[in-house]
Amino acid sequence: MNSLSDVRSGDGESAVASDALLGGVPRKREVLRLQFHTLGQSEGPGEEKIGEVATESELRLREEITALQSKLAAQAEAASVEVEGAKRDAVESAEDEWRRGMEARIEQERAKIAQALERFREERTKYFAGVEAEVVKLSLAVAARVLHRETKLDPLLLTAAVRVSLEKVAEQSEVVLRVPAEDATAWNEALGETAGVELIGDQAMQAGECVVETKVGNVDLGVSAQLIEIERGFFDLLQQRPA
Repeated sequence: MNSLSDVRSGDGESAVASDALLGGVPRKREVLRLQFHTLGQSEGPGEEKIGEVATESELRLREEITALQSKLAAQAEAASVEVEGAKRDAVESAEDEWRRGMEARIEQERAKIAQALERFREERTKYFAGVEAEVVKLSLAVAARVLHRETKLDPLLLTAAVRVSLEKVAEQSEVVLRVPAEDATAWNEALGETAGVELIGDQAMQAGECVVETKVGNVDLGVSAQLIEIERGFFDLLQQRPA
């Protein structure tokens, strides 16, 4: 191996020889300098292309990110709308169910009220029917006491009823009027000589009793008999009356 001095001397000799070949005129020597560059420094056309490719990739990536964000936003909006719709449907369904439940309960309460009213009407009808019957009985009892007392004071109290009955059977013969024996004289004076009527005083009869006897049947015109007929008529009317 040659040393660095040998190389340098060799270079000098080569240069002299070269100068001799060029006509013996010595040529000026040129020394090339080494250039150093920092790593990562963009220089040269290759590095510019790499930068352009990186910029395009970044732009595409940004576009993809933007599109993805838009898609996610649209999906979120659609999900929000769907959730709101589901909430609204749930609320409406709950309201409808509550309304149906309330309507069912109202119908049940109405049915109960209707049944209660019907029972009340039935009980009221029974009550008033019983009360009316008792009132009729009480009224007739009071009337009987009053009439019996009046007949004792006025034995001829039934004269008007007897006259009407005698007029209806005047065409028939053998009419007998039975009255209490103690009242026979008063009845004889009241009726006088009524044609076709035989007056008989009956010891078994009491004040307020009077019977008309004919061929076709007897008619009791006494106070008690008339009150019985009045009572029967009242009860017939009560039974025929609509509830």
